[in-house]
Amino acid sequence: MTALYAADGVDFSLVCDGCGMTVDNLGANLHNWDLAWSLFRRHGWVGTQSTGGPHGCPRCTSQATAPSDR
Repeated sequence: MTALYAADGVDFSLVCDGCGMTVDNLGANLHNWDLAWSLFRRHGWVGTQSTGGPHGCPRCTSQATAPSDR
């Protein structure tokens, strides 16, 4: 699962399945998953709209699409 909910059931975090980068405390400002995901998609995150993922951060996405130096 790549969207982690806090014990209060309101706050949540987004976790990259590639490198583990975590963006915490999204519920306090963005209030719901759909709004948070639409914002992160615009900033280079990839994956499914589902909270279960998988989700990838821009760093992992750019590494996966970068040409090899071989």
